[in-house]
Amino acid sequence: MLALMKLQNSYIHELNKLIYAAVTDITLSNNHEFTNFVKHFSEFAHYHYNSEGYSQAAQLVQTYHCILLERLLDSQVLAAAEQLELAVGHLEAVYELQVRFHPHVILLNQGILLMEETQLKIIESLESLLKSFQPAPQLQN
Repeated sequence: MLALMKLQNSYIHELNKLIYAAVTDITLSNNHEFTNFVKHFSEFAHYHYNSEGYSQAAQLVQTYHCILLERLLDSQVLAAAEQLELAVGHLEAVYELQVRFHPHVILLNQGILLMEETQLKIIESLESLLKSFQPAPQLQN
């Protein structure tokens, strides 16, 4: 978005040069429609410049959100996944001790399987969000 806004800025700048040159022509500068064109184009440029500021602010907020999501993924979600894997390893050891048919162990195993699937989905969702925050490719003139 910001790349498009900056591209539009360069177009506005070039068009302003053309308008400035055209205003020196007495035939155009006295033309009512041309005067209205210049007036509305100037207002357009004003609104555009303001919207670029908002776009820059939005990009900063997006960057901040991305940093928070990365920290969440690295410091909390992946740490939780590691602990869950350690817990699974210990539950599997309980299974090996011929206690696998104990009703509590069966329920724990089913619960852990669901939790592993959910944890994987949480990780995938966060990674997907982080990918969506990647900057858009820059446009070339």
